[in-house]
Amino acid sequence: MHKIALIALSAVAFLSLSLEASAQGNLTGEEIARKIADRPNADPRKGTITFVMQYKDRSRKRQARMLRTETGATHRLLLAFDQPASIRGTSFLSYDHKSASKTDETWLYLPATSRTRRVPASDRADSFMGTELSFGDVKDSFIFGLADYDFSSGGRAGNGRYILKGKARNARVAREIGYGGFTAEIDPATWFPRRITFTDPAGKRLKTIAVRKLDKVGASWTATDFVVTNHLTGRLTKVSLSGLARASNANDNLFDPARLDRVSGRMP
Repeated sequence: MHKIALIALSAVAFLSLSLEASAQGNLTGEEIARKIADRPNADPRKGTITFVMQYKDRSRKRQARMLRTETGATHRLLLAFDQPASIRGTSFLSYDHKSASKTDETWLYLPATSRTRRVPASDRADSFMGTELSFGDVKDSFIFGLADYDFSSGGRAGNGRYILKGKARNARVAREIGYGGFTAEIDPATWFPRRITFTDPAGKRLKTIAVRKLDKVGASWTATDFVVTNHLTGRLTKVSLSGLARASNANDNLFDPARLDRVSGRMP
């Protein structure tokens, strides 16, 4: 009798798992994109981020302290550059609002001009600090703008990852973000993109971001090692994050755009 009961329970469990796997396999592109947007990202984190830009036999490096926090429905990212000396004191701040009714905000402080500049949405495609990343790439933190793309699913790859495709909603959006679309491999265990290939607004293959390592603080995953390859120019940017840790009691004043000129000396 017990053996029959165990067989029955096993059959029910197997059926439940099969139904769950089937449901997951039938996710639409929009549903996958929302799971990426909704993944846990609220844990306050700090670390040191290093950008190494390579082209042929030449190499340059930039290094900044990073601080991430979330307040209400807004994710905040702060970078304070320390190296090289020529850009020391440069600070970058972004507010990524979860509400579709609020426009995301980005600021850049340049010591050379002693001014804080608000970066308009129309400049999202511009290169970030000479790297192969754009301002939009850095601000979005591996989350695809739900208002920027029409999404579709390409099924699942042999490694079990979802294939998510996005197409810029119109020509204006494509110009703003610098991309006509993308194809990405999404890890369902973390809802984090592990490989993204973007096309330019004309549809030509533009660049690939390959995430080689993820680390976790609390419930929040962070890419700590990834490579950005520009297929049009042959340029490469390697990005690494060291010393990733929980940022306890982060001072809210650090995230005030009016005080970006003082961030460098106050960052943890």
